[in-house]
Amino acid sequence: MMIVKTPRSALAAAIDGLLTALAWTAFGFLFVSGVRSLLAAPARAAGPAVSRLLPDAQALLAYALVSACIGLLLAAWACYNAVRFSGLDRRKPPGDTPSAALAGHFGVSAAQLQVLRASRAVLIHHTDEGRISMIDFARGPAPIDEFIQMQQ
Repeated sequence: MMIVKTPRSALAAAIDGLLTALAWTAFGFLFVSGVRSLLAAPARAAGPAVSRLLPDAQALLAYALVSACIGLLLAAWACYNAVRFSGLDRRKPPGDTPSAALAGHFGVSAAQLQVLRASRAVLIHHTDEGRISMIDFARGPAPIDEFIQMQQ
C-alpha cells in the first residue's frame, strides 16, 4: 500500500516495483554475506559464535537507544504542539488584507496597486535593498495611460 497516492501509469508502477525488489535483493545479499563473514572469521577468543557477535550487538544496542531517545523527543514535541495549538484551526485562509496596508507593505501608492491588480502580467524591478524600483507592464499598455516609475 502506498502512503502517497498519485496517479501513475502501469509502466511507472512496474519500474518502481522492479527497483524496490532489486534494492531488497541487494540488501538481503549484503546482510547474509556480512553475517556469513562474521561467523566464518577466525575466533578472536575461544568461545561460541555469539561471543564474536557481541561487540556488534553492543553497537546496535547503542543505535537502538539513540533512535528511541529521538523518537521520544519527537513524540514529546508532538504532544506539546497538540496541547499548545489545540484550540486553533490553522487550515483557515488568512483574511483579506486592506488595500492601504498592502500598498504600504510594497511601497506603492493606492492608484499603483489598483493598476497592478488590473494587469494581467507585469515585470517588477527591484533595487539592491529589495525595494520595488520600477514596474513594467509586459502585456501592452497599462490600464491607466501612465507608465509607473517609482522613486528609488
